[in-house]
Amino acid sequence: MLDCPAKSLPALVEWVLAEAQLGAPRLHPSGKDFDPLIVLTATAAERLGLPERLEDRRRLRLPDDHKVVQQITKTKWKLTRRGFGPWARVYRPAQGGRRQCVQFAVLPWGALDSRSWGTTDHMHPADIADALGIYATRVITPRYLFRGPAMGPLASGPGMAVSPLLKA
Repeated sequence: MLDCPAKSLPALVEWVLAEAQLGAPRLHPSGKDFDPLIVLTATAAERLGLPERLEDRRRLRLPDDHKVVQQITKTKWKLTRRGFGPWARVYRPAQGGRRQCVQFAVLPWGALDSRSWGTTDHMHPADIADALGIYATRVITPRYLFRGPAMGPLASGPGMAVSPLLKA
């Protein structure tokens, strides 16, 4: 668990990428960087100014005029076309081949659906991190395979990197 001083979502993104240095670089020149996944508990979401529930139950995202969305765009970060919902991606276009992207899972908005994850979203944050880490190592398959040094045996890159949870 990491203590995070950020009081806004853009500040959290900056802290995750610059200070905490979460995520992982690509394993192969033709691969992709691994974006950090930040899981927001209800307490953390409230601290960052996110509502307890999404009002737009059909599109499952914050409206464009919500203060958090405006903070993101004001600080030159972008959201994917899906906007800011239970699973969100905040990014800046790649510069020099290096991605700047953080993925968010907002637990109070149903990011971990109880039909698949049971009561995981009600567990202690450290236990949620453990559950997601186990999922990442056992279930997610590699995105690509590449030959090792001197065209040796095939080696696989992990499909996902799980970052430590942040204390609220």
